Amino acid sequence: MDTPVGDGPGLQPRDWLLLLFDGTPRPLERVRIQKSLFLFAERSKAAGSEKYEFVPYHYGPFSFAIYPDLDRLVEQGLLRVEREATASSPRYTLTGAGARAVEALRGSAPPERLDLLRSLRDWVTERSFRTLLNDVYRLYPEYAVNSVFQKP
Repeated sequence: MDTPVGDGPGLQPRDWLLLLFDGTPRPLERVRIQKSLFLFAERSKAAGSEKYEFVPYHYGPFSFAIYPDLDRLVEQGLLRVEREATASSPRYTLTGAGARAVEALRGSAPPERLDLLRSLRDWVTERSFRTLLNDVYRLYPEYAVNSVFQKP
């Protein structure tokens, strides 16, 4: 079974994806996962091999590798996917097995990077969709070039 724990030296991007859910009972939508991990990639001192690569896309910075990793974590029973009829995007939460995997990963993660990841996630989740995109576009205008999002 493919597992995010112990994939080799250092943490893998999928490990940071799972760690993103550490300490939050709130479900996370795909856009907030994307933006949290983008900001982490931009602001952390993690090695390039530990971070997702992002390109400018419809709603700003986007990594095509995140969705397959989310699917894999769901298949492994580490994340639970929630689909609501009124929501345009699925939301994800940790399962019990996911919480145990996060606990194991926490020991391999530099505390300052883990703190940064949590603070970025909290910053992202405190904002409305519109405010989040406007803030990310203001901070990283080069990622807004392919946006379909209309500014006010």
